[in-house]
Amino acid sequence: MPARMKKTGKSLALASSGLLYLLWLRLTGIGIPCLFRLLTGWKCPGCGVTHMVLALSRLDFPAAWEANPFLLLTLPFLIAEIFRSFSREISGSGAGAMPQWEQWLLWGYIAALIIFGVARNV
Repeated sequence: MPARMKKTGKSLALASSGLLYLLWLRLTGIGIPCLFRLLTGWKCPGCGVTHMVLALSRLDFPAAWEANPFLLLTLPFLIAEIFRSFSREISGSGAGAMPQWEQWLLWGYIAALIIFGVARNV
């Protein structure tokens, strides 16, 4: 099996798992708890993502904003990066073909995410 087909299969499996998890959440309301919050009592930068996704699936934007405003605001950027990465994998150019400006942009995003994580607990 060509490597490209394996990567596409893994991506489809990941997307399918995400959709199944969303369905599970909508039906049961039981999600994966944040271990960082359980151990420290503080919210991590990703806390609220599950509630945000559930709110977005109901088109409830105020609830999504309340759950995690940083990730909601930057969701278009994240989606664009996922598609860019996926298209690089499909084309065979691989992750090494990421332009320097895009690498700096991603590092800046990670820094902003960490700053948000600290600021939300102050």
